[in-house]
Amino acid sequence: MPVTIKDIAAELGISATTVSRSLKDDVRITKEVRERVKKLARKMGYRPNMMAKSLVSNRTETIGFLVDNLSWSFFSELAECVQNAAEKHGYSVFIYSSQKNAERERAGVESFLSRGIDGLLIFATEAKENEDFYGELAEMSIPVAYFNHFDPMNVNCVTTDDYDGARKAMKHLKELGHRKVGYIGSREDSSFKRQRLAAYQDAVADYGWDIVPEWVALQEDDPLYGYRVTKEWLSNGGDKPSAIFAQNDMLAFGVCRAVAELGLRVPHDVSVIGYDDLDMCMSLHPPLTTVKIPLKQLAESAIRFLVERIGTEKSEDDVRLKTTFSPNLVIRQSTARYEG
Repeated sequence: MPVTIKDIAAELGISATTVSRSLKDDVRITKEVRERVKKLARKMGYRPNMMAKSLVSNRTETIGFLVDNLSWSFFSELAECVQNAAEKHGYSVFIYSSQKNAERERAGVESFLSRGIDGLLIFATEAKENEDFYGELAEMSIPVAYFNHFDPMNVNCVTTDDYDGARKAMKHLKELGHRKVGYIGSREDSSFKRQRLAAYQDAVADYGWDIVPEWVALQEDDPLYGYRVTKEWLSNGGDKPSAIFAQNDMLAFGVCRAVAELGLRVPHDVSVIGYDDLDMCMSLHPPLTTVKIPLKQLAESAIRFLVERIGTEKSEDDVRLKTTFSPNLVIRQSTARYEG
């Protein structure tokens, strides 16, 4: 049988109320008594009954976090930031990966709702068939926030200026003297891809560089796509890019592997820039220059928004949250001045 507050009270010869207050660090109970209660509670293996507590408060003190694909390092690092931010406010986090599947995305949300979560945080697949579904979620009684660029939609969003981040990367390459820059992205049509790709294209036009359609790769979604494209670009007998800008760090890792396998060196032969600033960027040789997404700020801002609105009445006059953080370029050793 689970240990209860009454069991602890009987063991110490005090009231159950005193035990309850001690476990909550109530200052009306002396420090000595609080410490005795906590020590015995740990020894007896006491755990609070969250289900009973939720019946009284009508809250579960949980937040559902639905991610695009947890197998990608970006999402696992973001999930950890979300968990840390939620715990600061006394909330636990349930995590569900849609695995880039629109149907699983809807199923994940329904699973969260059936568990009685207090708030919902979503990194959406941005699937066309789910657009109406996203709008319906915005009308629910519990607060919902997205990490996506859903600017035209009447939903709460916390995200980064991906266009600005990509322009910073391109400006860095220009200042290093590069004019021949390839871009490797993905096939999926997401707001993140559109912003980063647009920044690359605008920079090429603004700087007066030659537009080489073959140096824009957007045909696949495989993490090793960057590896395969780079092998092709640098193995042919024609003109080659002196720098490669990848849509994300995972693609950039593949670029660096391909360069090494071809007997070339980063950045002496090819400069490489990624996007996200995953933990692995520092472990790469050489360490990767990349655009840093402020994951901790994103998570804390989104969680704070949800917590502030949990338990409050929804109003037709509620102003939707549109928070955008500016990413920073982290310059490491994978980029160098063009000497050609």
